[in-house]
Amino acid sequence: MFPVTRGRAAWLAAGVAALVYALAIGNGWAGDDMVAIRDNPAAHSIDAALDAWFDPYWPEDFRWAGLYRPFTIFTYGVDWSISGGATWWFHAVNVALHALVTGLVVIVVAPWLPPLGALAVGVLFAVHPVHVEAVANTVGRAELLVAVGLLTTLLAARRYRRATSPKSRAYWLTVTIMAVALALCSKEHGVVAIALLAVDHVMDTERSDGDGIALYWGVAVVTLAWLFLWRGIAGAYVASAGHAGLSGLTPVERVATMLPAYLEVLRLLAWPFALASDYSPQVIPIRPDFSWIAALGLASTAAVIALGVLSIKRAPVVAFGVLAALVTYLPTANLVFVSGVLIAERNLYLAVLAPACAFGWGVSRVKEGHYRVAPLVAAAAVVLAFAFRSVERIPFWVDSESPIIGEQTAHPENFQTRVVLGRHVAALGDSSWALAEILVAGALLPNDPAAAILATRHAAVQGRHRLAFSEARRAFAMAPQDPVVISQLAAAHTALGGLDSALAILRYGIDPLPLSVDLVEQYRSLLSATGVARWRLLLVDAQRSWMTGDVVSASARLDSVAAEAAYDFTDAAACADGRRAFGVVRSLNPVLAESLALQASAALPACPLVSK
Repeated sequence: MFPVTRGRAAWLAAGVAALVYALAIGNGWAGDDMVAIRDNPAAHSIDAALDAWFDPYWPEDFRWAGLYRPFTIFTYGVDWSISGGATWWFHAVNVALHALVTGLVVIVVAPWLPPLGALAVGVLFAVHPVHVEAVANTVGRAELLVAVGLLTTLLAARRYRRATSPKSRAYWLTVTIMAVALALCSKEHGVVAIALLAVDHVMDTERSDGDGIALYWGVAVVTLAWLFLWRGIAGAYVASAGHAGLSGLTPVERVATMLPAYLEVLRLLAWPFALASDYSPQVIPIRPDFSWIAALGLASTAAVIALGVLSIKRAPVVAFGVLAALVTYLPTANLVFVSGVLIAERNLYLAVLAPACAFGWGVSRVKEGHYRVAPLVAAAAVVLAFAFRSVERIPFWVDSESPIIGEQTAHPENFQTRVVLGRHVAALGDSSWALAEILVAGALLPNDPAAAILATRHAAVQGRHRLAFSEARRAFAMAPQDPVVISQLAAAHTALGGLDSALAILRYGIDPLPLSVDLVEQYRSLLSATGVARWRLLLVDAQRSWMTGDVVSASARLDSVAAEAAYDFTDAAACADGRRAFGVVRSLNPVLAESLALQASAALPACPLVSK
């Protein structure tokens, strides 16, 4: 008889994962693939991906999501360079990564189970239908990569704890930190690495006291460094990245809303036969008041946590699966902070460890004898049912239209589906239909800025400027620091003849967001139409050149400003222009800076801030 070893179990489970998801190789671009990959220049070559390493994940129009995933974009650039943009290659890489993750899952749980039990964990993980969105949709790559990073972190940390020589410990410490960095640069969920390490460390039967201090310090430092980098790159977008359905709710109201949603999470993990591409309102209703269903959600969640804690001694693999699932789901649980989604199947990728580990533990407990066949047949039936549902679901992501039509048919009340449909028909050239769908989406969830931004754009295209202005004001009320929103509101003011108001809103936007070159250019264009003094235009031009790194051009424009000799700062707008550009002037032309400061002082109290 063919003996099942741990190594063979890993390979067999990985093979099952590849076999079940092989159909996905025939899929094309679907969902967010078009924005993140097909139409994203940063994903079209290795050089472009490296150049965009310190840019947000999404292109300009979608940066409000506040995401930073440079390694994921880098893998897209590698794939595009190899395949020339062939979709089958991108999907083949996703399938291979899912197989790799499945093999790593088997290796991670192997110390707590016999080989057959570890194989059962891997096989159920491989075929679980919740994975379809992450594997069959190319942008699910982020889930696969962060899973590789986190599981590799656990395995490397174990080797570190078992190392007997300083050289070996240093090597595995380096590997662990690199794996954490890979996870962090693949998806924001990598921040849970240190908590996942703690869970694994507690249940490590070969651990020794005090042997992980350097490891935890190293992981903490790289995590904090990444958080600092992420916050700096995402900037003002981070604050507006939370799901609009939860905005404005108090922490208590948010928890009351999410507790019923956790019932749906448990259902997806245990009975994943009814699936959806999106669980936005009104698929998941917003219930800010504590209700009986919230109490049921609280009781169920508490029971799962209790199961994880109480199983640490008797069934450590079950405890690991449950606690690892809780830790990896926490960033999108909307418990500690508001995330960008209510529920998303792709975010449950590693949470499947909970049912998979429980399943493997159950299979390993089946005793030899006459009654052994029935439970093993039942286990095989579960695996086959899950595999059949996964294979059936894969074509849902075959192209851009299938998920839109399927979700619109299943959940017409879903506001996000309306937004996606609006974008799709707009790409087909039907702006009127697009506007109608997006306005419906805005009515379903009035506090979502994305719908208002899109409605503003399409209303402007159709020449419906009053509607564009109304939607732009609504978006500004929800996202007052978003450069796209500020630009749209200024354009709407301009279209209605409010040039002064447009300039005022642009000045408001440029001051807190000095790196928004587009806003500066828009401001300069409108300012020139007002017939202002040439020196003010030159100051704005110098600021724009400085922002784009063209120091020579900025210096030349400041020389032209100096040639003007006299500057009128009695106008508040002129004062604002001078104050905004003063840092650039002081860096490139100190003599001009002194002149501006003196003439501004003479205009006091109208302009007291230029000299500061």
